[in-house]
Amino acid sequence: MINDFEHQKLMWKIPLVAILVFALLPVSTSFSQTFDNESQLGIKLTNTQPFSYKDSDGKTVVVGEIKNTKNFPITGVKIWAGFYDSKGQLLESAIGTPILNVISSQGTSPFVIKSKNADSAIANISVNLLGFNSSPIKQSLLKIEPNPLRIGSQISLSGKITNTGSAESASTKIYLVSYDAFAPPRIVGVDTIELSQTVKPGTSADFEFTTEYNTRASTFKVVAESNNYLSPLTNVDKLALEMLTRLVTINDVSLADTDGNKILASDLSVGIPIKIQSSAWIQYATDQALTSQPYVYYVQIKQAGEKPLVEFIGMAEGTFVGPTKQFPQVSWTPENDGLFYIETYIWDDTNRAIASPGPISLIHVKPQ
Repeated sequence: MINDFEHQKLMWKIPLVAILVFALLPVSTSFSQTFDNESQLGIKLTNTQPFSYKDSDGKTVVVGEIKNTKNFPITGVKIWAGFYDSKGQLLESAIGTPILNVISSQGTSPFVIKSKNADSAIANISVNLLGFNSSPIKQSLLKIEPNPLRIGSQISLSGKITNTGSAESASTKIYLVSYDAFAPPRIVGVDTIELSQTVKPGTSADFEFTTEYNTRASTFKVVAESNNYLSPLTNVDKLALEMLTRLVTINDVSLADTDGNKILASDLSVGIPIKIQSSAWIQYATDQALTSQPYVYYVQIKQAGEKPLVEFIGMAEGTFVGPTKQFPQVSWTPENDGLFYIETYIWDDTNRAIASPGPISLIHVKPQ
């Protein structure tokens, strides 16, 4: 048993080791992060662990979403982001704003904040909500009608935006927002286009996005704002895969004992077998005749530390039959105590990865 003092030390060590783990991962672009809880200001983060990654220039980008909990529209929202090294030292900070200038009552808006420098030492991020101003009402009189989103080597989305108001809609920007499969979902990308023409009352304009496909994205929404109007946040309900491919998503990692009872990541012990399980989902191309897909689910467990060593590799085989959810699992009996992290992968029967790596799970194994 761990006494209170040891437990406190462990609770302090886990986030620090998590920072090191994510900083050392060669294929992962996510970071350990800390965020404010619901702000007393009347604005809050919709997910307390927004997504972050390194862009092509090596800069760190954090993407998230805020919610206006007030009963009136707001503007001038300021969001502070601090970028820290693995020792908790502040390296730099930046102040960003939501993509929407006006956020309606109980409405939401994504935000994107980027570090000023391409600093590989950035390993931890903190986000604080600074404040806002009240705003005149901007009515939701822009109507967006998206076509099916097409997924290939890139993603494409076309559609129509209609001005249902009585004034012209100028400087109209349309945003394509991508979400992952977490609950609540995190925003993992925001793409923007601006219409070149003014949309007169009662008329429509066509729009089209073409952008790189983020394999973490599983759902999409669009929203628009002009000089005087907003649109509702609109779901993109229909997806179409344009190439003969299979889109597989690994959603989570859970732990259970041999009887199937869920256990916490801190309740593992040497010599006690556990089951490691993920939920996975596949979507087929619309014109693909193949309706089943064999797969291999791999679990790799590494020691947490500066030079992580592989502790265990296990596998389980299965077959997707149609777009149904699968729950592959691998059994593991810890032989050593300490901190470890779990990586999960899904390959097809030709040893080709057909899914992005699953979320990282940090675990603690206690001595026998």
